[in-house]
Amino acid sequence: MKTTNKIKLGGLMGALLVSLFSANAYATKPGYTVDQSTDAVTRNSYNECWRTSYFDKAKDGLVECGDAAAKQAPSAVMVPVKEKISLSAEVLFDFDKATLRQDGKKALLEVADKIKAKGAKLVGVEVTGFTDYLGSDKYNQALSERRANTVRNEIVAYGVAPEKVTAVGKGESEAKMTQECQAKKFKKRADLKACLAPDRRVDVDITAQQETLQEKTK
Repeated sequence: MKTTNKIKLGGLMGALLVSLFSANAYATKPGYTVDQSTDAVTRNSYNECWRTSYFDKAKDGLVECGDAAAKQAPSAVMVPVKEKISLSAEVLFDFDKATLRQDGKKALLEVADKIKAKGAKLVGVEVTGFTDYLGSDKYNQALSERRANTVRNEIVAYGVAPEKVTAVGKGESEAKMTQECQAKKFKKRADLKACLAPDRRVDVDITAQQETLQEKTK
């Protein structure tokens, strides 16, 4: 009879332990005794939170119980963000020219409107001209500068503040299609020029302040 009672008691304790482990594992506020009807942490007469024997401050700590630091809300800060618009020289200019085509003027009007939309947040605009490898380094450098200045002047004419816009030419320094196009051994120069078209471009880099959330650090 005593043996039977011991077995029953052992089974009861085991079930109780399983229940406690299970309750702690699935508790809405692990490590604390919680009022099941309100989901609030139970407190003693000193208004202190009741912690269970499974309490682990590193994992279970609550701000309301003074066991964890309150997280500070991220603050809004302004940071400079750069946006690149790459314009094909085929749209802007005739081959080997620095005078804007009508299609080029329309394209730059859209660019200018986009820049002006930045308003007071606009930091600056850099216009950079590039060419393919055809021609001498000196000639290509001068052509890229003329094209960059033409684009800059057109953007300014559309209402962008001149002090915000700079222009620079980089000639063939960033020509990336040279080897690929030369390897194709085109018989017609027109085909070679068409292959090299991506190297003939003007990039417009627009830098403006943009609001972003940043976590506060202690």
